[in-house]
Amino acid sequence: MQLPQGLIDFLVYLAPSLLVFLTAFFLIKKFLDTDQRMKFAELKRVTDNHLLPLRLQAYERIVLFLERISPNNLMIRVYEPGMTVMEFHKEVLLAIRTEYEHNVTQQVYVTNNAWNIVRTSRDELIKLVNLSLEKCNPTAPGHELSKKVFETMLQNEEFPIQKAIDQIKNEAHSLF
Repeated sequence: MQLPQGLIDFLVYLAPSLLVFLTAFFLIKKFLDTDQRMKFAELKRVTDNHLLPLRLQAYERIVLFLERISPNNLMIRVYEPGMTVMEFHKEVLLAIRTEYEHNVTQQVYVTNNAWNIVRTSRDELIKLVNLSLEKCNPTAPGHELSKKVFETMLQNEEFPIQKAIDQIKNEAHSLF
């Protein structure tokens, strides 16, 4: 089977044009892809520069939250003379919940790991306070609850809030 001369001439002229078109297409595509990657990298850099201060502030607020709910600070701040153990217990749990709710939006700016540390610390503290309550007479003076909290902490020889603060600090330092 022989191709007509007109078709052969057409293919002879089409081949170089097609070769030039494909070369131009791939060069332009490569250029546009590179340009797009560079623009994305620049956008990420600008976003990171704006986001970094917010993230650092979130870590600061989380450390402040953990400091505020640490038994050393919490018990002194919440206790009022004349409170019974039950009243004091209620106020301590209310203070923990209020502090947590006040800082819950910080989870947007920190890693899931950091936020899990915060939640775990809060839950461990609530558990510690509740366990200490079980060892107290509900009508005893409120300071008895704080004594039991500190005794329980010393028995465990682990201070979950301080451990959490250290972990959060390490994670914040890793931002740099």
